[in-house]
Amino acid sequence: MSVGQDTEGNGAAADQELPIGKRLAAARKARALEVRAVADELHLDPAIIEALENNDAAALPAAIFVKGYLRSYARLVGLPEDELAQAYDRQTGEPPPLSVVSLQDKAPIIQLPSARLLRNIILLLLAAILLWLAYPFVERLIESRGGMTTDEPLPGRLQLPPASSQEDSMNGRDLRPDTHRYV
Repeated sequence: MSVGQDTEGNGAAADQELPIGKRLAAARKARALEVRAVADELHLDPAIIEALENNDAAALPAAIFVKGYLRSYARLVGLPEDELAQAYDRQTGEPPPLSVVSLQDKAPIIQLPSARLLRNIILLLLAAILLWLAYPFVERLIESRGGMTTDEPLPGRLQLPPASSQEDSMNGRDLRPDTHRYV
């Protein structure tokens, strides 16, 4: 019985029991391809193709590259790519690739507002603080330029009436400006 025949239904199972390199070499020969032609098609060195077919791990690069080479080679000769990659993982004892875990499924403990909202609130608070701190300086600047020389009442300023004379006489002093003139 040859590799391509499956008279008893167990030819595929026997084919899977072969080492990876032997399976690749048998599939290449079944398609009548030379090692050099496979290497040219996969853009690899013929020594790598021979190392793959001979299961020579010392002549091969890192496992991640070898898995890519195996997939490309299997695709070229018509073998199942994933099956060969999994067989290579079992053969070399490489750990399975890391899986991505979505964090969107987990509910956050505290839901924070967006970064844009926080930025706008901070900028608004900074502007309010700057205005509050700058107000006395601006008021002094306006006074120094003569902006408040008129005697008319200003809006927002409380004008108190003069103190009554009864309160001043009760305290024993007279605060009226006309009474204390020196001659």
